[in-house]
Amino acid sequence: MPFFRQFPKTTYDFLNSGIDTQITDIFRFVQADIQLTDDTSTYQYYQIRDGDRPDVVSTLLYGTPEYYWTFFLCNDTLKTGLTSWPMSQLQFDEYIATEYDGTAIITRPTLVWDAHHTQVTEYRDSLAGRFLIGETITGGTSGATGTLFSKDAQLSQMILRQVNGNFLAPEQLYGFQSEDIVSTFENVTGQTPSVLPWRDAPHHYVKADGTISYDALYIDEQNTFLGLDNPPDVVNNNLTAVSNFDHELALNDQRSSIRVIRPDLIYTWAQTFKDLVNNGQ
Repeated sequence: MPFFRQFPKTTYDFLNSGIDTQITDIFRFVQADIQLTDDTSTYQYYQIRDGDRPDVVSTLLYGTPEYYWTFFLCNDTLKTGLTSWPMSQLQFDEYIATEYDGTAIITRPTLVWDAHHTQVTEYRDSLAGRFLIGETITGGTSGATGTLFSKDAQLSQMILRQVNGNFLAPEQLYGFQSEDIVSTFENVTGQTPSVLPWRDAPHHYVKADGTISYDALYIDEQNTFLGLDNPPDVVNNNLTAVSNFDHELALNDQRSSIRVIRPDLIYTWAQTFKDLVNNGQ
């Protein structure tokens, strides 16, 4: 049964002309959603396979594609509809290639501490307020160029698109020196401690205790790598980077395990839902 066909009709004067138009009252499902999905005895879990569509899963479980809509009511991860349905491997690869098309330059600003070394007084060479979205960035050694698509001062990342040539990471330069990156408009420079495809750049970091940090790695005045919210004596080997690719893959895998109504209860559950929305509960 198509999802909205179960909903009652109501009337609305769209043009304020005194002429009512009959429409489907789609706002009835909220209360029914809450009442029907709390009982753990009514559902089980299903692992969506590569390429499974909602109607295919409904057919596999219930012998008909008509109960596809129940999946979107029973799972918070699917509340936005088909756009949140797990991607197939092909869809995922295409999404990553499109969404993360670009080169990430990860800088390493310097933390300047107060006299007691307890509080940061300056984020020297931070991306905040430096470089303009849309400008051309040039590699001082390589001569590579790219358009600044976005930047994240917290993660200390510049994302370039329309890149010509190859920006140089320290391991590609003599003596492991960083390449200067030059702004077109502002007469400022930075450096390139890391150059990665955007898909492989850090989305966040995981600390040793398992908590997540979105702070970039900085260098303090003693030339020690730090997380922004760590004291000076905590070095960066306590932080593990999670790439954009791995983050997106984890999200897609998370959406692949869904709650489904037990096959022996699906007809009763669907009828109860229809009764609730039509009775206005």
